[in-house]
Amino acid sequence: MRPLVALRRAAPFDAHFPSRSPLFWPLERAARSLGARDDFPSASDLLSVFAAAPPVRFVEAPPARRRRAPVDPQRLYDARVTLERVVPTRANCWHDFMNALVWGTFPRAKRALHARQYRAIAARLAPGARTLPPVRSPELDALALVDEGGIAVLAADPEAVGAALMTRKAGVLEAQIASGAAVAVIFGHAIYESLALGVAPAVAAALVMTRDRSQPDAACDADAALARAIEDESLLRSPRELTRVEVAEAKPTGSSCETSSAGAR
Repeated sequence: MRPLVALRRAAPFDAHFPSRSPLFWPLERAARSLGARDDFPSASDLLSVFAAAPPVRFVEAPPARRRRAPVDPQRLYDARVTLERVVPTRANCWHDFMNALVWGTFPRAKRALHARQYRAIAARLAPGARTLPPVRSPELDALALVDEGGIAVLAADPEAVGAALMTRKAGVLEAQIASGAAVAVIFGHAIYESLALGVAPAVAAALVMTRDRSQPDAACDADAALARAIEDESLLRSPRELTRVEVAEAKPTGSSCETSSAGAR
């Protein structure tokens, strides 16, 4: 069993997980919506993470079964999210719990991402196939990287900030944030899971986009910007479009208090 999987199963619920890192700020409103509790919320309880009408509902994930019949593309995870608007969710699972909080914070981007993944997977599935293709396409690699380890970097001058990040120098993202040139908003639920469990995130990849200050807060801005980028099929064709960054450098500074997503969405 992989170390993170074992830790994920063994770590008890802790309602105070947001206090473990300032990087949890985008999820604060969604986490508070669940109220005080001593255990993981049920799938039905997770509906409260949405500030507006829920675009999906969370349902208990069925047990994994060995596949004997041909793969039905409409029964795959992304298809269920896209066609049925349900998110299969494992009970007592940090990974799926963080996914629900991300859904509540970035609903537009999450819907766009799973719709695009569904189209991309269905297009590659041969009729009558009993298994999925053994290797993901570059497009699916990029989308998975955004979903699990994506960080939206919002900037008034995205070209300049993107060029700075491409140097891969230590501290460059932190410096861009400190100067006010950029705001970093974590989107990937695997990053949040790692922060909650106290382990280093496996990967973090930045997507630099134009900041829209007319949005009520940076989380809303990131949701809209990510949705536009994901819906644009000329973008995110390969992981090469994303820039690897250090998660710790995404920490907000005192000047970025406006990033709080505590307000209404």
